[in-house]
Amino acid sequence: MKNRTKVLETMLVIAAGLLVLHIWLGNVWLLHSALVVALVGVFSPGLSARVHAGWMLLAQGLGWLNGRVLLSVVFFLLLTPIAWLARLAGASSGFLLRKKKAEESYYSDRDHTYEPKDLENTW
Repeated sequence: MKNRTKVLETMLVIAAGLLVLHIWLGNVWLLHSALVVALVGVFSPGLSARVHAGWMLLAQGLGWLNGRVLLSVVFFLLLTPIAWLARLAGASSGFLLRKKKAEESYYSDRDHTYEPKDLENTW
């Protein structure tokens, strides 16, 4: 029953998306397609399960695309030029609190004795 609910949710999302596209673009075929998808979802559990499986396969492919391709594009087109500009501006000497000499540690010492009141409101 739980799987059937997920299948019906998928069919509802597809039908709603087609209706939104129909309203936006005004194409009558999108309205007919939304009606067909809704009827298949209600009256044909086998076919709607196949549509759901295909939809999940598409979602998995888009997840792969987002995770690898789009984030790589953001890294190389956005973050890399920012880093280059920071280096050109001379920020590399003190960028991210790196002002210490080579023989010193980057760790900062904090001599603090914890008391019960320190743990009352930790956030």
